[in-house]
Amino acid sequence: MFLAAALYFYRGSLAEILEGIRALSFVQLIISCLIATVFFLIEGGIVYYMAHPFESTYHWGKGIRTAYLCEFYRLLTLGSGSGFAAIYYLQKDGVPYAKGTGITMLQFVFKKIAVMILGLMGFLYLLGTPQTSQILCQYQNAMIIGCVVTILIALFMTLITVSEKIKDWLLYAIDWLEHKKPKYKQQMEKGRENLILLNDTGKELMTHKKRFLVLLGLNLMKLIVIYLIPAYILKDISVLNIPQSVMLMAIAYMLAGVIPAPSGIGSLEFVFLLFFNCFAGETYTVPAILVFRFTTWLVPFIIGGIIKMVTS
Repeated sequence: MFLAAALYFYRGSLAEILEGIRALSFVQLIISCLIATVFFLIEGGIVYYMAHPFESTYHWGKGIRTAYLCEFYRLLTLGSGSGFAAIYYLQKDGVPYAKGTGITMLQFVFKKIAVMILGLMGFLYLLGTPQTSQILCQYQNAMIIGCVVTILIALFMTLITVSEKIKDWLLYAIDWLEHKKPKYKQQMEKGRENLILLNDTGKELMTHKKRFLVLLGLNLMKLIVIYLIPAYILKDISVLNIPQSVMLMAIAYMLAGVIPAPSGIGSLEFVFLLFFNCFAGETYTVPAILVFRFTTWLVPFIIGGIIKMVTS
């Protein structure tokens, strides 16, 4: 039932993606899929590196499986079920529920930090590049707003994660709201529980210098990998070279992250085409972003579905 609902909801996107695939050669499609596979191998490594301190038998293969299953549930539930799936499969593999919940929330924190770093790097790098500076200046205000919003989200999540004082202030605020709005007591209790779990797990993972740097490095690496997909597809067409395309994709990805949309569908396409159409024809940019969606969205969903059937 959920699968049918998801397919119906995404029917327009699926048709567009299939149309975009036809515009590429078989070799381009395979290489794009291989690049996306590297992303999920790194994502599995991130899950492993976060879970292993709490469960010594947890290995990289389990992390990769969890990464694909999360993508399966992300599409199946229109974006809302990925976190629950991560917690469930971490617990199934021996990671305590409390730690699994904290790990899942921390993954979001690390990704936001990595998106922010690469987005800012891309903005500063391309602003100083003659080919791109004029275009970026036209959208400078929007970019600054996007950068500020992303920085604030990343900073806020980081402070919640590592600061005992911030946690205590927020717990006090939740208690006050619960007293003022008793009908939301259940939601307040859930928020209180998640806050405590995030802070407890975060202090164990983020205050350990080496572990923090490794996790941040892996998150930066996985994002650069998927940013390479449209850069590879457009490498012989766009006036930008591959590093410039990667940096422009980093900006687009950061700005798309502050535009609400189910599973991110729609917002990234809009920002991507807004920028990349300035450097390559729409005939090429549309297939590039659609194949990006195919390799990072539809293929992982299929692989996750196969894993789900095999392991059930």
